[in-house]
Amino acid sequence: MKIFDISKTISPDMEIYPKDPAPVLTRVLGLEQGDLYNVSKLQLGTHTGTHVDPPLHLFSGEVGVSEMPLEPLVGSARLIDMSGIRRPIEPDDIGKLHAEEILLIKGANDGACLTALCAQYFVDNNIRTIGVDALSIGAPDEEYKVHHILLHAGIIIIEGLELCDVEAGNFFFICLPLKIANADGGPARAILINDRYPALAEYQH
Repeated sequence: MKIFDISKTISPDMEIYPKDPAPVLTRVLGLEQGDLYNVSKLQLGTHTGTHVDPPLHLFSGEVGVSEMPLEPLVGSARLIDMSGIRRPIEPDDIGKLHAEEILLIKGANDGACLTALCAQYFVDNNIRTIGVDALSIGAPDEEYKVHHILLHAGIIIIEGLELCDVEAGNFFFICLPLKIANADGGPARAILINDRYPALAEYQH
């Protein structure tokens, strides 16, 4: 079994989305200060690094990250490589989709982000989860519209994945955001496991 950690490392100097707060880690108790243990305070935005966007991100009164079902965040996933496109992707670039699919797109960080037309294509084909390696899933001029289309349809968005060292293929996917009450987003640890691992068979969908 091979496990790929596809999460960004959280640090004060990491890349963040414009206007989002940068992470700050502050030691409040320390062994070097004569305390019995180390304890730190972590400050970060709800959309820091690898994170999940729930409907509350755009829609007041909707489900936040702590109320989201976990099923769309665990299961078989297909990773496709769009890194050679370097432009917003359209439905023809994606090809055939499968209902209830977890789809991960490599190359969004190089420009292969979603257009509104592609987002609607995912909705029409009942995709349940879409993840990208960019800080935002949408093309710059359609960013809000892409989020609106996907979240309105109940499709889970995962942004900020680290996919550069993973080749396209089928995997078992786990992405668990922090369980933060009333949160519009949740930083997460995401992994891919070789989909041929026998013990995972009963969890395939």
